[in-house]
Amino acid sequence: MRAEARIRLLVTILDRGRGDRAAELFASYGLPLHYAVPGRGTANSELLDYLGLGETEKDVLLTLAPGYTISALLPEAVERLGLAAPGRGILFTLPMSAVSRTVADYVSTQAHRIGPEREQSMDEQRKDHLIVAVVDGGGTDQVMAAAKEAGARGGTILHGRRVGEGEEKGAESAVHPEKDVIFILTSRGSLPSILEAVDRAAGISTQHRGVLFSLPVEEVRGLPRLG
Repeated sequence: MRAEARIRLLVTILDRGRGDRAAELFASYGLPLHYAVPGRGTANSELLDYLGLGETEKDVLLTLAPGYTISALLPEAVERLGLAAPGRGILFTLPMSAVSRTVADYVSTQAHRIGPEREQSMDEQRKDHLIVAVVDGGGTDQVMAAAKEAGARGGTILHGRRVGEGEEKGAESAVHPEKDVIFILTSRGSLPSILEAVDRAAGISTQHRGVLFSLPVEEVRGLPRLG
């Protein structure tokens, strides 16, 4: 895939009911391919007033966009969605290692060509990271308690369901189908300690059977610099 057509995943987290505003903004850039899922925010109590990420219902949008739309889209998203003010929401972008050619062609054809994407060094791309923890339902408290103890500011919780081998009724390898997916944004420096703490509290060897991984984040809007 040519560099200027490289697809990014935009993740937008806003208070419930504000997702439509983000979808309208993305549509104005010719980005029709996005998915909205409900979520729940959680943060340390001392940050609630400042970040607005307490125990509140969230709209989480997952949007595919060519890299050449990012440099123009992000500043407008900050203005139109009010992300410069504390607690108004978060938007960040993730590089994608692969996407189907049909989807890439469709997204690139629909998107408005704003200009060339800004080249980023590998160091820039990995300044911040997104930790993703997938745990059996009911394990979110343990995940967030461990993550906050290790320095995480907060996270966003999605509810899901495991699919695949072992779900048949009565199968010996069956696991709880209900899953919680927790997103935690953190800096590169804090990444190892948070991963280790969450793994001890809710990893695959615990009753919560947590699966953990992290992804490099390219751009973050809506939060002060991660510590």
